[in-house]
Amino acid sequence: MNDFSDLEADLRTLRPRPATDGLLRRVELALVETPAGGVLPQPSARSNGWWPLGLGLTGLTALLVLGITYFEQRPVAPAVAQQSVSPATTPAGFQPAGLSQVVYSGRDEGLFFPPDDSGAPRRRLRYETRETMRWQNAATGASVRVSYPVEQVVLAPAVFQ
Repeated sequence: MNDFSDLEADLRTLRPRPATDGLLRRVELALVETPAGGVLPQPSARSNGWWPLGLGLTGLTALLVLGITYFEQRPVAPAVAQQSVSPATTPAGFQPAGLSQVVYSGRDEGLFFPPDDSGAPRRRLRYETRETMRWQNAATGASVRVSYPVEQVVLAPAVFQ
């Protein structure tokens, strides 16, 4: 057996002393003197307690969604330029039949200051496009199509407002 078994047996036999008459009288007097007359007030039953919280969270969510969609930076729609050339006569061999340029991304890379401080700062714009050239042989109906990527850097005047 361990050393605590005797102590545990003694603790099991302990019982609280009965309350004295004086203690019971003081508790009764204290209960009678309370404003509620010894009866604790019951909390009022609120059947609609969750409505304000639910409506508040719904409103907050709606504002967040509207704010995100309003301030979202939409990508610039790619500008498509197409030019179609149709030959007036039907010469032999391949003739240019069309050219298309599709802009995949346009980025503003910030201000560019000329190294010799000769002019105003300019805005550096970088465009990535894909050009497709098409040639067609009118006699045979054969066509050749060539596509290649193009990266173009443009220095545009900076506008400060």
